[in-house]
Amino acid sequence: MIRKVWGWLKRPSRMAWSLVAVLGGGVMAGGLLTVHLALETTGSLEFCLSCHSMTIPYEEYQATVHYQNTSGVQAGCPDCHVAEKGIAYYVDKVIAGKDLFYWMTGKLATPEDYETHRLEMAEIVWAKMEATDSRECKSCHASDAMTISTQVPDAQTQHTEALETGETCIDCHKGIAHKMPDLAAHARELAAAFMSQPQTLTSDHIWSKGTTPLLAEGNADAAKLGTILPGVSMTRLETSGDFVKVRLSGWQAGDVVRGQYAIFGQRILNISISASALEHITYGETQYFSDGDQDWTESSLEGWVSAAALTSDGAMLWTVADSTYVSQCAVCHSVHKPESRPALGWVADVEHYAERTSLTAEEERLVLRYLQLNSSDTKDVASDL
Repeated sequence: MIRKVWGWLKRPSRMAWSLVAVLGGGVMAGGLLTVHLALETTGSLEFCLSCHSMTIPYEEYQATVHYQNTSGVQAGCPDCHVAEKGIAYYVDKVIAGKDLFYWMTGKLATPEDYETHRLEMAEIVWAKMEATDSRECKSCHASDAMTISTQVPDAQTQHTEALETGETCIDCHKGIAHKMPDLAAHARELAAAFMSQPQTLTSDHIWSKGTTPLLAEGNADAAKLGTILPGVSMTRLETSGDFVKVRLSGWQAGDVVRGQYAIFGQRILNISISASALEHITYGETQYFSDGDQDWTESSLEGWVSAAALTSDGAMLWTVADSTYVSQCAVCHSVHKPESRPALGWVADVEHYAERTSLTAEEERLVLRYLQLNSSDTKDVASDL
């Protein structure tokens, strides 16, 4: 008997091979079916809510139009967060496995933990939706089926522009199903940390962190020569205690002697100059500006500034400016790139939209300068500013 079994194993018949194939195929099919059923089960609303940390976004979702509306059509968790079919479906399910890890490690154990990580989680979802061109949104909302002409005026404008520029749903519709992270608070924390930290000036190319006075001497009681705006580039000449002597270089337009501008032909203000400081201005070459039909003259002005108001980390300064801009303007619509407007156009836009935001006057000045220096007609000449 043993010899017969051994011989059969060594020389299996076609029938034996068929039996092995059928059994193997059955086991494989059963395994795949089990995995698929498991994936389907984990995509149910009930399964999502079995993790208590998910009850927080669920309660937020219940207050939105995706849960309750006049048509009675609901979009559940997987409708927005998991691809409908194909390889993308399985990729999404595998990536979602990280949630199990976070549950095991207690990353979102309390509502406070959830708030701490809200922005981080939101940015992951936003990035994914941008990468997939809002695939899950478009499984229900087809842009070519929208009757834009019947929408409210703001929606008509935004949707028309989005279709022309290739923007995607999530560019504008962040916070549509869950509480929007407080982007402004995050940006202000970043700004506060930067503005308050002691600055070691590591180069002679420096910038003003905020609106600050230019003084005639290196002490707080000295006469005021003017008011420097945030983000103004200048040259460090010397340091004395808590004050730095600087030179501001730029242009003066026509008969406007009380203001210095950063770039020829562009009214991007560096400093508002006091009347008593006019005699301290050094003038250089004059050029005719045809668009304004006036002469523009190179100028420079030297004075002293508190070291605490200066930074040599221009990259971080503009990171703060960009974060502030995005935090205020990404709530209602997609963020327009700085190069999408000319410098003068940004003046009108910022003035128009600032009242709809929580921008402070100081934040508005820094954001405007950031946008103007990176606008369509300045970005190629303002790299050092």
